[in-house]
Amino acid sequence: MTEKVGVYICHCGSNIAGVIDVEGLAEWAGEHFEGVAVSRDYKFMCSSLGQELIEKDIKNEGLTRVVVGSCSPHLHEKTFRRTCANAGLNPYLFQMASLREQVSWVTADKSKADEKAKALIAGAVHRVQLQEELEPSEVPVNPNTLIVGGGIAGIQAALELADAGHHVYLVEREPSIGGHMAQFDKTFPTLDCAACILTPKMNDVGTHDNITILSYSEVEEVSGYVGNFKVKVRKKPRYVDPETCTGCGICWTECLTKRIPLPKLIMKGEISVGERRLGEI
Repeated sequence: MTEKVGVYICHCGSNIAGVIDVEGLAEWAGEHFEGVAVSRDYKFMCSSLGQELIEKDIKNEGLTRVVVGSCSPHLHEKTFRRTCANAGLNPYLFQMASLREQVSWVTADKSKADEKAKALIAGAVHRVQLQEELEPSEVPVNPNTLIVGGGIAGIQAALELADAGHHVYLVEREPSIGGHMAQFDKTFPTLDCAACILTPKMNDVGTHDNITILSYSEVEEVSGYVGNFKVKVRKKPRYVDPETCTGCGICWTECLTKRIPLPKLIMKGEISVGERRLGEI
């Protein structure tokens, strides 16, 4: 079964029509493609009258596919999909060609602009005939959020998300959050004390019920898709139990690794592997 395609070229005032021969483009599309049942140009396709024109053609001409050559899909793709749906056509049987952003706004030579516009419309017509009906579906979404980097930006983002009710995992590769701001004395442009701004936020992050800090850790792998990502985080060894650590510092002075010869001394040949010096036993 040959699809019945409707092609609509928008003037967009003089944005498109000032560079591209829109009337000639619409006529060309109607003559050069099998399956194009309707080919029109209109001043403003996104206007209510332009949308009504498309709806009437879908109903009266039995169109099964629609192509609109106008501005960016980012701006009006939803508009024309809704127009198709209002006329009883699956909104995903619609294809849009950006004649404004990709042609008229970036091409000074009118003859080359016409050639490029024809190429875009040709591609849209061929593509839309291969598209299939789609239906929106719902999938379960994990509402938890992962933030990589515990600097001031990560801290602020974590607090705002956590206050909104989302659980946040804050991953920081260094032993402590704070980032570079913790190293500054004052901040630009007010010259406020960096610690005075940062410390309360660090405390809020550390005590927030909706925030889990994964310090001294790094993201190794991310898989999945939007709403259902799986992330592998590697926690670096601390050689202490973080649950029972009080930060007294005794383990640092008594650490057995201090008795191991320094690699640099070994490389220089000053001591041999396994040698112990007086005072280290």
